[in-house]
Amino acid sequence: MAVDQEFLYKTLRGFGDTGLPQQTINMLIVVAFCIAAIVAAVLWYNNKELKKKLNAVPTSWITDKNQLDKIFETALVYRSKIDLSFYAKSEKRRTIACAIEDITDSLLLEIPANGKIGKSWIGREVSGFFHVPAKQSGMVIFYNFTSTISEVKTKGSQYYNLIVEMPTYLEQTQKREFLRVSPPSRHYDYANIIPDTKQGINAGLKFIATNGEYTPGHIGGKDSNIFLSDISGGGLSLELTHMTTKRASQFKLNKGNNFLVLLSLVDFGNRGIVRHLFVTKIRRIFIDPTQGRAQIGLSFESQFMGFDEDTKKPKWERVSQNGSPEMDDWTYNLYLELYREGNE
Repeated sequence: MAVDQEFLYKTLRGFGDTGLPQQTINMLIVVAFCIAAIVAAVLWYNNKELKKKLNAVPTSWITDKNQLDKIFETALVYRSKIDLSFYAKSEKRRTIACAIEDITDSLLLEIPANGKIGKSWIGREVSGFFHVPAKQSGMVIFYNFTSTISEVKTKGSQYYNLIVEMPTYLEQTQKREFLRVSPPSRHYDYANIIPDTKQGINAGLKFIATNGEYTPGHIGGKDSNIFLSDISGGGLSLELTHMTTKRASQFKLNKGNNFLVLLSLVDFGNRGIVRHLFVTKIRRIFIDPTQGRAQIGLSFESQFMGFDEDTKKPKWERVSQNGSPEMDDWTYNLYLELYREGNE
């Protein structure tokens, strides 16, 4: 059979040197380009997501400027206390209490003068902690931030103004350091510690119900005294006289045990003397046998909040790691009062 030479020649030329038709080659080029584009897009997306993860803002951070302004304005309205914490020259962490006086493009804070504030504070990095009321009644929201002091100005003879750069973010947090103050005796009327037993609870409730007309005896005996050494939102320290190791053992005054603490504190408003009942936990105890004195550090665990309207049973509210807001506020007001009187 004769072969059509011309047809065979055209067919071979159609395949070219590769043996494939030109149309097929063009199609393969398009497919390869599409695959390369898809691979490039996938690599770009993965790289973008990786950068997001590396630069992700923690969920507890608030960075929106409008939100930041609103939170600080709320703090200004409620005169929220700000605890500024920083490292002093001694390399020890120091915390001072401030009040927000004004907000512009920076924070204007007011602090009592203590003779140790000056231009050397400018440029110092500080950590701030404060809280504002939440929408839910009785609840507060805690915030933490980091910033830098940009200016220090005197305000009369008793106060200073610190100008702090506006923070770029706020962190919603529950961790804090408590402001601790040693109250003079004129600022509290009564302090006592009694065993956390059924009998002790009844005595504590009677103390509250009678507005302090009834007061339980001291565990050190009728001649002993109890002094409020210092107090904060997180707890307090008591000094007990006429206390021996044997007597402490009888009452099980040991680290980790719970005891009731009864307090009569002088209010800084118009409420007169306000009485409180707490369940506390002993965190540290030191007994000086030569002087018969004991130093006891306690943390607030729960607070008596009144009686239930229906059951008439006592209501106790657990004190979280944020401490007691009521005691924290009282401590801060005491701090300011002492500085107004010219004391530290």
